[in-house]
Amino acid sequence: MTVDVAEAKEFIQSIDLRGTPRSILGMDAATEAGAVFDKAKDQAQVVASGIFSFEKGVDAQVREAISDSALLAQLHANKQVDFENDPKRWYKIYGEVLNNVGWTVQDQGWNEVTAHGTQAEVNEKIIDLLTVALGATPTALAVITSTIKALQGMAPDSPWITIFSHEAQKAKMARFQIGLVNTDEQGDVFVSLVACIIEGKNAITQVLFFKWKEAHASFRADTQKVSINRPSLTELTPVIRAKIRAYQADYLSSIKDI
Repeated sequence: MTVDVAEAKEFIQSIDLRGTPRSILGMDAATEAGAVFDKAKDQAQVVASGIFSFEKGVDAQVREAISDSALLAQLHANKQVDFENDPKRWYKIYGEVLNNVGWTVQDQGWNEVTAHGTQAEVNEKIIDLLTVALGATPTALAVITSTIKALQGMAPDSPWITIFSHEAQKAKMARFQIGLVNTDEQGDVFVSLVACIIEGKNAITQVLFFKWKEAHASFRADTQKVSINRPSLTELTPVIRAKIRAYQADYLSSIKDI
């Protein structure tokens, strides 16, 4: 997708994030030391209600750009829509921001996700969706699986869990994104993205390990493979970073080697 960089910069600068909640994490958590983005490593990061896994070979600069732009999209959508009242519109605005900065996100085609057996958990279905719908390679699936296992092993008060739960879970509804970022043989960057909405009769907790069939909840998802306009997104990164800088400590986790 062609991006008019000048128009994109104007769009980014027009976004008003004033009033966005702060102090989600305590000071110690917010300043937790972590790894830096490294092209030679499989890594992962929580970006508000998103979890992004980066496969080896994705440049550090591109990883940072994807993380920052995903945060911008989420914070803007939060300002525009109460997702409990209109989750699909939340995702529409989220996608519009990403499209404006170099992602090719299509309109969501939401499908009801079915569960076979009473023990099915959301994380297991995420792997199924990536495997079937996106044809992810065994190596890529191993990266996603390792990321989810890392989350599962974290303490409930860890920064990763605190950020993700605060943004993804709202009483009887949850929405979140799982993204796998990798490159093809030509070096083009893609994000295999699964967007999810869960609605239950009771409060939803531990959303990635939630057994929605047992809880009589609905689980809808949209899966797509998104291409990244690397030159445009890279050029826009300083403008995006300036817009979200004040919120990074509250909405971006440390970077974890997988």
